[in-house]
Amino acid sequence: MVILRVKNPGSETSRLLARLESELGVGAQPQTAGYVPLSLDQLDQRAARERVLEVLESSDVDWREHLELRS
Repeated sequence: MVILRVKNPGSETSRLLARLESELGVGAQPQTAGYVPLSLDQLDQRAARERVLEVLESSDVDWREHLELRS
């Protein structure tokens, strides 16, 4: 499980979450307090985190302005 937190809600954040959903095949919907749990069942914790970072880093925006990687 990888947890993100929405820092800056808006269209760029929505685009980043949609990209995660599309590329990873997971649900990426903000929950209580803006936390976004991502469950990548086929990967261990470290591999899941690396895969999420890979997708975020490949975007054309500075994802750190919009999302915070919590775990």
